[in-house]
Amino acid sequence: MHYTPSLDGLADDILIQILQVSSVREILTLRCTSKRFYSLSKVYCVWYAVFCTEVLARRLPPPGPSCSLSALSSADLEYRTLLALALERRWSQSKANVIVSSGEREIVDQIVLVPGGMQVLTVHGNKVMWWLISGKPGSHELHNIGAWSLPSDDTCIVVKDMERQGIIAIGSRDKDSPNRHATVFSLSLKPALNKLCDYSLVPGTIAGISRHLLFLDTTSQQDGGGLEVLDWHAKTEGTALLPRIPELFGAFLGLVHFSDHILVTWEACISVFPVPNVPAKGRTVVAHTKIFMFYEQISSPIAFTACVSRGWSDADADAMYATSQEAHSLTLATRGKSGGISLSMLILLGDDEGGKYPSSFPYRLLRLSTVVPNVIQDLGGCMQICLGSSGRGLFVYDGKFGPEFETERVVYEIEPVGVGGGDKIDFDEGMGRLVVAKGSGGFDVMQLL
Repeated sequence: MHYTPSLDGLADDILIQILQVSSVREILTLRCTSKRFYSLSKVYCVWYAVFCTEVLARRLPPPGPSCSLSALSSADLEYRTLLALALERRWSQSKANVIVSSGEREIVDQIVLVPGGMQVLTVHGNKVMWWLISGKPGSHELHNIGAWSLPSDDTCIVVKDMERQGIIAIGSRDKDSPNRHATVFSLSLKPALNKLCDYSLVPGTIAGISRHLLFLDTTSQQDGGGLEVLDWHAKTEGTALLPRIPELFGAFLGLVHFSDHILVTWEACISVFPVPNVPAKGRTVVAHTKIFMFYEQISSPIAFTACVSRGWSDADADAMYATSQEAHSLTLATRGKSGGISLSMLILLGDDEGGKYPSSFPYRLLRLSTVVPNVIQDLGGCMQICLGSSGRGLFVYDGKFGPEFETERVVYEIEPVGVGGGDKIDFDEGMGRLVVAKGSGGFDVMQLL
């Protein structure tokens, strides 16, 4: 749009309607021409429309914690819009800059960046600490706002809900511990670390949480075990078993909720299960819907992405996402035997393939070319993979990391943190923000741009 002095003669409501359908560049250009246009360019309905059009409708990962758009100010919507567009434009050329560091020097066993990129959880032995990132660009601060400890001396493990922001589960990492504990918390309710459900004794270590289901790894049991599933919403004692065939499947690597099914990844295969109905008491064994065997065995680390950004908790946004947000494929990235990245993809069947596969899960497994970067000789094998739902992510090679599939270029170099224990890096795709646990203790919060 080309702005002329004739715009000065238009009424404010007409100008606002024009701004609502203008590009970000046009709005920012007009803002510089007069105090009147500057004020009009700050109106809430302008940035509401621009955010919906430029970010949500284009399926970019929305920056910041998910909330109702009506709860956000015009300045907040503008900031989120500009950040989303900047990350889209500069993602593969981004650099990582430390925006704030913790003053604590305590060794971090695991670090978790809560979806939204404003809260951090750190594990120190049997204690979990909760941090809030506050401030504006150039003046960020870290605040310790809560802590919780396991009843035992076991080292904690923290898992994030794969489907809902602000829900986490904490339990014992030690598979041999006789006092395995599991607690589900909300980070969006007060007080800090609001306890939603507490199990004083569970049959396995926490493997994941998705919606109302809590998954426990019981593969160390003599019968082969599998994943034992609890309904933490109902707070009942009954379980559903997603079984493992030890001699066929190998070790457990990860799980994901996809296309109304639970996909469990083992070293040798992906086993597909319907979402289980967990009994109030006793135990039920869930039958496989499908098993996909890999061409060769894979190993951790592992990450999943549907290459579709997550939605937004707002009625208008939900309607906008209804037709465009359905995931038609799932990409699986793991460490291959060569040390490179092994890629597989579940894709929808073609019209002529429907009779070969179960109609309840109409997908087939496609093996993709392995990514083996030249830098692997210098950096060693892939140590960690961080992938967001939209497909953005980071690959970590022995203390160095870069954008996914851009592994020839190192974004940042970190202190060695060892290979054992929990994750030492976590990532939020919407904010373009990551947290890094340092080998000497404490952690850094970093911004990509």
